[in-house]
Amino acid sequence: MKTSVIISAFATAAISLCAACSSCSETEHTEGITAEITAAQMEGRSAARIFVSNDWKDTIQLQHRLLEARSRQSKYIIDGKPECAAAFDSAFISTIRAVRPDLARSIRH
Repeated sequence: MKTSVIISAFATAAISLCAACSSCSETEHTEGITAEITAAQMEGRSAARIFVSNDWKDTIQLQHRLLEARSRQSKYIIDGKPECAAAFDSAFISTIRAVRPDLARSIRH
C-alpha cells in the first residue's frame, strides 16, 4: 500500500513538472514572438524615417524607395511570420502618417 502511495506521489509530481515545463516553453515562445514583432515595428519605423526626412520631387526615386521598404517587409512573409510583416507595415504607415500626412496621402494614391 505504501508503494502505491509513493508511486502516485511521484506520478503527480512528474505531471506537475511537465505542466510547468510546457508552460515555461510556451512563455518563452510567446516572448520570442513578441520580441520579433517589436523588432519588425522598429524596422518599419526606421524604413519610414527615410521617407519623412526627404523631399520627394522625383517620383521614380520615391517608387524605388517604396520597393525597398516593401522588400524589407517581405522577408517576414518569406520567413512565415505574417504577424511581423503586419507589424512592419503598420509601423511604417503610421510613422509616415504621423510625421508627414501629405506624403502619406500621396503614397496611398
